[in-house]
Amino acid sequence: MTVLKTYARVFVDDIPAALVPLEQVYGRPADLRFAFDGAELAAVGDVLLIAGSPDSYRSGIGPLVVDDVDATVSMLVDSGADVVSEFVAETGRGAYVHHEGVTVEYLQWNDDVLSRVLGDRATDDRTG
Repeated sequence: MTVLKTYARVFVDDIPAALVPLEQVYGRPADLRFAFDGAELAAVGDVLLIAGSPDSYRSGIGPLVVDDVDATVSMLVDSGADVVSEFVAETGRGAYVHHEGVTVEYLQWNDDVLSRVLGDRATDDRTG
């Protein structure tokens, strides 16, 4: 199990307006833009913008993008964690896991997103 990427969640009212300065700071367009679970999301660099009324996003941290969500969740459950929920999204599949007093979102990207966001690093990280 390897964490491939982490994001800082930033809650905004307007994704397009919030993306402009971040794309300028990072010097590139958003890596991802999609809708999920009543929210609009966009990722650029290490920032995940979230717009809408996604109360479920506010109760935890993450996402932590991992190479194998099943192995990650299994390891956490074996050490006493509880699975809050599992999900499938346009970008991959994941789980919200409660451990050490906090709920963390773990996400395994599908191959297309993995390649698009991490490029060659995705292959390097997956093969060790």
